[in-house]
Amino acid sequence: IEGLVFGHKAPLVSQAVDISASAGDFICLVGRNGTGKTTMLSTLIGVKKPLAGHISICGVPLDRISAREKSRYISFVPSKVEAVLNMRIRDLIAVGRSPYTNIFDHRTKADEAIIEDFIQKFGLSDIAASMITEVSDGERQKAMICRAMVQQTPVILLDEPTAFLDFFAKRKLLSDLKKIASEENRCIIFSCHDLEIAAKYCSHIWLLDDRKLESVTVDEFLNGGYFSKYQ
Repeated sequence: IEGLVFGHKAPLVSQAVDISASAGDFICLVGRNGTGKTTMLSTLIGVKKPLAGHISICGVPLDRISAREKSRYISFVPSKVEAVLNMRIRDLIAVGRSPYTNIFDHRTKADEAIIEDFIQKFGLSDIAASMITEVSDGERQKAMICRAMVQQTPVILLDEPTAFLDFFAKRKLLSDLKKIASEENRCIIFSCHDLEIAAKYCSHIWLLDDRKLESVTVDEFLNGGYFSKYQ
């Protein structure tokens, strides 16, 4: 990310953002409500056009990647998923393989194996046959995150992935995501308000405050006065 300025009509940052993330990183984006976390994530996936600056993924400028190709580079899960789709949980998760299938959405045995593997990893086997409207908000959110994992992109962005989960489910999810980032060499960036739990699992913290973004280590966050400020 080079010289990035993001916002709506007016910028949400007073200093252009120069920051990078690597394969295997598990990064928590921290900031108070209204500071622009969701807007920043929307800019990083190309939904919002940056006011200035450049974003590259794996050395490729984001604005030069077609919509279909982009779905092989980056996946995104919003903070709230509306239960409007008339489909089963397994079918929702299977959509993650669409970037790799043909126009008839034909999935190979390898595709099906990937889908089943992540359904089991995320503990969704018991509800895989349920309709989206029949499960809880937390289960629906986990299914959306599972779909992003099935997409197998090098970069994964998650907006408030723990919002609808209880304490134990949050710990399990973040533990699983950290393991996926490390073992599968993916870069996962997520926003979160549960700072104590996030700091326990993430490798870096991006602080969005005072109209600027800075990257700090977990130790700096916990011992440098940042943690008490954001509690």
